[in-house]
Amino acid sequence: MIDTILVVQGPELKSVKRGLTPELSQPKLLSLPIGAASVTRYLNNWQKRQDFSSHQPSTILVMGLCGSLSSQYQPGDVVIYNECVEYIEEGRRKKEEGRRKKWMGTQTPINCKHHVDGRVLNPKEKDYSQLLRQKCDSVLTAKLQIHLKGKASLVTGLTSDRFIYKAAEKQLLGKNTDAEVVDMEGFAILNFFAHLPVSVAMVRVVSDDCYHDLPNISSALTLSGSLQPFALANTMFRQPLPAFQLIRGSIQGLKVLQEVTSCLFSD
Repeated sequence: MIDTILVVQGPELKSVKRGLTPELSQPKLLSLPIGAASVTRYLNNWQKRQDFSSHQPSTILVMGLCGSLSSQYQPGDVVIYNECVEYIEEGRRKKEEGRRKKWMGTQTPINCKHHVDGRVLNPKEKDYSQLLRQKCDSVLTAKLQIHLKGKASLVTGLTSDRFIYKAAEKQLLGKNTDAEVVDMEGFAILNFFAHLPVSVAMVRVVSDDCYHDLPNISSALTLSGSLQPFALANTMFRQPLPAFQLIRGSIQGLKVLQEVTSCLFSD
């Protein structure tokens, strides 16, 4: 059913690897960088390579962790994406215009307002003009729902171009977008394969709730989409309580991610 798995490098990749049974014939496993821009560059380079043109994937499963934007989802919960949405900030509108025209056949822009108790919240940073949508493959998604019956919920995922670490912002994003979870790569992956004859589905595990702040690890993330270990450790040391939330949720999420992988590919 699945011939290729895409998962972010690092602990998430290791968990998926541990969940695969070496003795069985398994899908091709590809390691992705962190973040939409880095993922798009990676996929563009992959498409140009000989192994892509000679063995183009037909069914792709995106796996990994995500953050909760809703009180309904807690660390360890398994979710299957029905669709993915992405914010386009006002300042990026012109830059994205050409890309948006290319997407018109597969996406629906809708207005999105950001108000809290009648007030605009930090309009310079939070005022986004449009919300774009990309659907996961419905047939593949339905098969995953059957396979994971009772173990996973169907959700809308939000892809952010930056790390969302404040609980208040998570709750606001969930309210304004109707998305239940957030990641940093989903929309970019779906958008890339939208014009190709490739079916894409997405299964993720929640690693953090929407009630506790996380450490702001943005400074540890490189432009190439990897985490700098020293900068990450320094950030965690300076923010011990948020770091504890991140570590505890990640451990739980990674354990479940391995179990879900095993469930999907053990037979």
